[in-house]
Amino acid sequence: MFLGGIVAILIMPRERSADYLPKDGGSLLDVLKSFQPPRLHGAHDFYKAFVGRLCMLLSYQMISTYQMYIVEKYVGQTVAEAAATIAVMSVITMVVTLVGSLVSGPVSDVIGRRKVPVVVASVLFAVGIAMPWIIPTSMGMFLYAGIAGFGYGVYSSVDQALNVDVLPSKDQAGKDLGILNLSTTLGQMAGPLVMSAIVLRFGYAAAFPTAIASALVGCVFIMAIKTVK
Repeated sequence: MFLGGIVAILIMPRERSADYLPKDGGSLLDVLKSFQPPRLHGAHDFYKAFVGRLCMLLSYQMISTYQMYIVEKYVGQTVAEAAATIAVMSVITMVVTLVGSLVSGPVSDVIGRRKVPVVVASVLFAVGIAMPWIIPTSMGMFLYAGIAGFGYGVYSSVDQALNVDVLPSKDQAGKDLGILNLSTTLGQMAGPLVMSAIVLRFGYAAAFPTAIASALVGCVFIMAIKTVK
């Protein structure tokens, strides 16, 4: 991460001076205002994208964080068997996520669409989650890694471009994008909490349809965006 920051600064095009921008007084009130989310009027698509990403990350974290326990407790493997299964899943996920990320961006640019790849990716992710639910074996987990991993690779690549397209103000793009990215953090935080609550009360079998529903609800919000194709 440290090297990544340095490399980004070295290769990033140099920005022009910001002296032309209006300056605030630098008071505490000005600082607090800089954290203010966009007003709902004129920013409906911004908040639709926020909820869509939140639902997707919630779904993702529910399964990915608990996949070792899923293999042991739901599939029924021993610790050693589960470790071997997770190792294979990791390789599958790495490959398909890389392919999905590399392919989806250029395809999205060529077809001039953002919502379609994001929705397709979310549906693929939901289908991937259904695999171990329907097939509680190593093969079901491998199918999850392949299908959901590819879907998440496509999603993570194109959804970020969609997020930029729905920003309500160019002058406050950095601040608004930071607020929009809070959906990722909230999803990562809430996913394990929701998963643990469901598993403790209803068991692992109930967690899969919940994660699938969350991903599909995210699709609905993305499809409702009007200012982006």
